[in-house]
Amino acid sequence: MNDGNQQRRRRSGIALIMFGLTAAVLSVVAALPAGAAATKSTAATQSTTATKSTTVQTTINIAALPLTNLCNADIVNLSGDMTITVTTTPTRNGGETVRSSAVAKNLRGSRIAPLPMIGYRGDDTENTYSYYAPPPYPSSHEVLHYTALIPDTKAPRMYLVVIIRETIAADGTPVVPVAERAYLVCKQPTCSQKPV
Repeated sequence: MNDGNQQRRRRSGIALIMFGLTAAVLSVVAALPAGAAATKSTAATQSTTATKSTTVQTTINIAALPLTNLCNADIVNLSGDMTITVTTTPTRNGGETVRSSAVAKNLRGSRIAPLPMIGYRGDDTENTYSYYAPPPYPSSHEVLHYTALIPDTKAPRMYLVVIIRETIAADGTPVVPVAERAYLVCKQPTCSQKPV
């Protein structure tokens, strides 16, 4: 067997191990919101001329989250806060316009494999997506948000992608959003939502 095949097998094995570790960490993060990932929510109702909007803001604190870049198998350990803001506004036909935004203002991390280590920081840009949530309620949607990770040295830019579960209650108000999964990619994704 030549060296190229051995290296590919080694990388595949490392990627599988890291995928398993990432899944384990994500399950711990999801299962223990008071420990590794603390969540804080606030709700506010805003009145406009003819309609009433309801806003729920949630901050997810990540103490340590190692993720594998799906493009090049780099492993990056991230920490920081992500704030998700969901606002619902009733429409004339009985549905809700939903505005979902996410920002990770203090996101930091470093590539831990392969060596050498490279520091990364989030670009602090708010990422916003609007969609229409028709009745009947409750209705649930998956929303994709992303944050660019800028390297401290000459290295490729990465994008942290977070899939958020947003649910609209029977009275049209947003339920506290839940981060379902996260991963890294090399190319900038687009925000999107998928009804479930």
